[in-house]
Amino acid sequence: MQKVALFGGAGFIGSHLTRRLLEEGYELTVVDITDEKIEDVLPHERVEFHELDIRNEENDPIFEEIISDMDVVVDLVAYANPVQYVDMPLEVVNLNYDQNKKLIEDCVQTGTRLIQFSTCEVYGKVGSREGDDVVFREDSSNLTVGPVGQQRWIYATAKELLERVVCSHGKQNGLDWTIIRPFNFIGPEMDYIITSPDEGTPRVFASFMSALLYDHTMYLVDGGTNQRTFIYIEDAVDAIENIIENEDGHFTNEIVNIGVPENEATISEFAHLMRDIYQEQSRDGTLPPIESVPGTEFYGDGYEDCERRIPDISKLKTAGWEPEYDLRETLEEAVAYYIEKHEDAQQVMSD
Repeated sequence: MQKVALFGGAGFIGSHLTRRLLEEGYELTVVDITDEKIEDVLPHERVEFHELDIRNEENDPIFEEIISDMDVVVDLVAYANPVQYVDMPLEVVNLNYDQNKKLIEDCVQTGTRLIQFSTCEVYGKVGSREGDDVVFREDSSNLTVGPVGQQRWIYATAKELLERVVCSHGKQNGLDWTIIRPFNFIGPEMDYIITSPDEGTPRVFASFMSALLYDHTMYLVDGGTNQRTFIYIEDAVDAIENIIENEDGHFTNEIVNIGVPENEATISEFAHLMRDIYQEQSRDGTLPPIESVPGTEFYGDGYEDCERRIPDISKLKTAGWEPEYDLRETLEEAVAYYIEKHEDAQQVMSD
């Protein structure tokens, strides 16, 4: 069985992937700044956990040593929240490009296969509600972002440059690589839940879930008219596992979208579906107010967005992968997890 290193392996995606690969018998080395989301599987005879930060240059020799002993490296390390792109753009570039570039170079030096997580945001603003063809294809769609003054795009451009470096190392230095472009994974342990709006700005699902649990306003940025597709984390992990296994070399030196085109909704539709499901599942069932807010007020100056993102997933389908969860099932699973966790915590506090 392959030996796999997961950098950022205790985050939202990484924690689910860690559990899945353990179930399948892999030997894992997990590197992250905290083990909070994988405490339930530690210690484990097939997991070696390192509490390390790739921004600390003193750790560079340790990372090279880890990578040299691996069959596959999965790099999940990133800042991935729009408020971070606006508030701390230089930190976003440093982590998402400069620090990740070191891991790529270690894979080149050691001859280790690399699975690099990117983002669907590299496609930029080309998706339009009025367009006849809004499907994003990995090998032919143009990547067009907004003006430099709109800091929101610094994340996308850092990730795009990282992709180009990965591809260039493949052509020039023989790096064995796969790039993953995720389209809105959601599920248990995503982001963080806030009890009040002044505690932070998690991404859309966690933001709405927080509002439902703690009865504060659900904000629709710019009216919630933009459209997105969503995929349940279990479907996403199925796809990632297929990419790691890479039977018949389907994913060698390929960029791969992971998403569910059919699970598309406007953010407003998404919010109202979450409200309906929450009311069905919660013992409380009280619904908070819902309001529209300008994007620059919610995220800050420099925020901009695209209207629509739909992935072409023919590469995954050719390799035999099919998603199982539609949008309602995805939200039913995710919402139920947070309701149960919240109600259990309330029960503990009352005992």
